[in-house]
Amino acid sequence: MTTEHFALVGARSQAASESSTRSALYLGAVSSTLVGLGLTAQVSARGTTFRIFALVALPTLFVLGMFTFARLVELGAEDFLLGRAINRIRNYYIEQAGDARPYFLLTGYDDHFGVMANMALSASAGWQLYLTAAVGVAVVNAVVGGSAVALAVAVVTGAALGIDVAAGGLFALAALLGHLRFQAVSHEAGGSDADVLFATPPEAQR
Repeated sequence: MTTEHFALVGARSQAASESSTRSALYLGAVSSTLVGLGLTAQVSARGTTFRIFALVALPTLFVLGMFTFARLVELGAEDFLLGRAINRIRNYYIEQAGDARPYFLLTGYDDHFGVMANMALSASAGWQLYLTAAVGVAVVNAVVGGSAVALAVAVVTGAALGIDVAAGGLFALAALLGHLRFQAVSHEAGGSDADVLFATPPEAQR
């Protein structure tokens, strides 16, 4: 049991490390692209070179952001599953502890209430799902996609600035809602408590 517990902790640590690395990779790409756009604008402000560079870089960045977001959602689901597995083993430890049970600060409940409680989070707070690294990437990526659409509309139609901004804003909002919907569906699919063995008592749920 101890070996399995150690392996689960190691896997959870690797998932957290990958999540951090992927987030940093995407945000680094965004930062580099913005720098590149700024330098290009100095050479060709609102010119052909700037527009070509932006219309190539921004959509590419948006696609990278979608892949990054999807993987972060997967890593979040993996982390939750590993948390449940660890809690199940901890429950065994608590059962065997006898008089030493009071020294276990974390619970051994393997449902979503138990996992969230062991992270000092409230499972009943619906907004908790929107405080993840994946949502942070989703917000940035929606802005990137909206910017690409606004520029594309300006280049193709030559419309007024207000129309360009409106088109980009609508796309950004739709993209953000799509990202959030994907996360919600994935969370529901991966966070099922159908096979819970040690459910949190109703009085301890929060």
